[in-house]
Amino acid sequence: SLLIPPSLKETHTCWNHTGCLCSRFWGGVKCLAQSVTYCSFMPALLFTLKTLFTAEKNLFYKSFVKDYPLVVGGEDLSKEVPCLWGNAEMNFYVEGLRFPDKDFEGLISINLSMLEPSSQGFPETPIFTDRVVFRVAPWIMTPNTLDPVEVFVCSTTDNDPFLKRMRRLVKNSGCKLKICPEDMNRGDRWMQDEIEFGYIDSPHQRFPVVLDSPRDGDLQDFPYDVLLGQDFGYVTRTAYGKEVSSLDSFGNLEVSPPVTVNGKNYPLGRIIIGVAFPTATKGRNMTKVVQDFLWAQKVQEPIALFSDWLLVGHVDEFMTFVPAPDKKGFRLLLASPDASYKLFRGLQNGGHGQAKMFDGRPFVRITVDEILSDEKLKAENNYVQSCIDWNRDVLKRELGLDDDDIIDLPILFHVMENRAVAYYPDMVNMIVLGKNLGIPKPFGPKVDGRCALEAEMTSLMEGLGLSCTYIDDFASYHKLLGEVHCGSNVRREPFSFKWWNLEM
Repeated sequence: SLLIPPSLKETHTCWNHTGCLCSRFWGGVKCLAQSVTYCSFMPALLFTLKTLFTAEKNLFYKSFVKDYPLVVGGEDLSKEVPCLWGNAEMNFYVEGLRFPDKDFEGLISINLSMLEPSSQGFPETPIFTDRVVFRVAPWIMTPNTLDPVEVFVCSTTDNDPFLKRMRRLVKNSGCKLKICPEDMNRGDRWMQDEIEFGYIDSPHQRFPVVLDSPRDGDLQDFPYDVLLGQDFGYVTRTAYGKEVSSLDSFGNLEVSPPVTVNGKNYPLGRIIIGVAFPTATKGRNMTKVVQDFLWAQKVQEPIALFSDWLLVGHVDEFMTFVPAPDKKGFRLLLASPDASYKLFRGLQNGGHGQAKMFDGRPFVRITVDEILSDEKLKAENNYVQSCIDWNRDVLKRELGLDDDDIIDLPILFHVMENRAVAYYPDMVNMIVLGKNLGIPKPFGPKVDGRCALEAEMTSLMEGLGLSCTYIDDFASYHKLLGEVHCGSNVRREPFSFKWWNLEM
């Protein structure tokens, strides 16, 4: 992780950095060397290291060409180093090996004293003292409004049509496509659930860091074996002795675009997670070690939504963000059974009650009239709508949104095992690549040869200057309780805003 002074006003004018986990990227702590006045006698430099957790996680080194002997760290929290004669420069380096977390605020203090030797057995006396405070750079998520760099998907035995459409979409969006082969993913196609891309930043260096989820499916080796490198970091949190649920997959981890809420600015947006209902005693929750890590980063204060009403339990099943060409800069898209029933009633009133859902799919088709007359389905969607409405109110309050900032998408659900799943491909579970949207093809009723659900979705998005590409994920993802977003992941450009300018 990167280390930088927490405030320009309180520290020296130089900046320092370190590497990320297995990536050793070094930076000199030159302010220490430049502060030393060399004398005709041989003084010593005394270093002391203070952190809020075990010291072996942050280490302080002195440079000798290619060798970096440890000065302080581990068991040694205080060390004397002989000064050099004359005007020779001494460079020291700091390495951060741990992100902020529940038991570590992220602040590291290094104290320097110059000691003058004494004669006749008296202790050395200090003639100069200095102190440098570093803050470990936080892990930062990137919202859909930032430009895409790379798209990651998996190749499986049954998703060739999906990959074909994704290749075209990614090419048209001007970014790269990385395909994880079958021998690596071992049939695990849920790229979004395994990892979340973020980055760390300092004034002179930034690089991406992938957060590996505790779900540890058959994709578990991909982030460490393929992504981790000299300029690509890796971090994970393990729930030792705890049961990992579906809510620990990272389809249940999103981030909003920048917002202002009641006068408070969130220039890096706010993290969004899904949990059980606040009063539930037996619901599923995201593992505490992951929640602690997200809260400890401080720069994207998390929001908890109610997602346990869903069978899979992920927030990306009912919400996403898309860019918008106005001052707000984005719209929140929410799944809405009410919008779907309104659309279907309009079709029925227009004489299209016999138009069939799932046309072109190899199983039983159902008409608009049959959907509208299904009282059980209607009751299930009334429940779903109430859950989404609860989250809608939370998002409006926590993101400072008005109703005009939210677009309702026509999506129905049905209940399995007392929890909800999408009735047809869930259009809100999309991939956002700039102005291009990759949307699950819903196979809605056709009117004049065109899918009514696609027509409605396209009309809503065209008003924002967005282009819709409908991707057939029915057999390879939807029937397995996932969609386009679940099966893909996007690494994006970082924010232009610098996190150290935040009040913390």
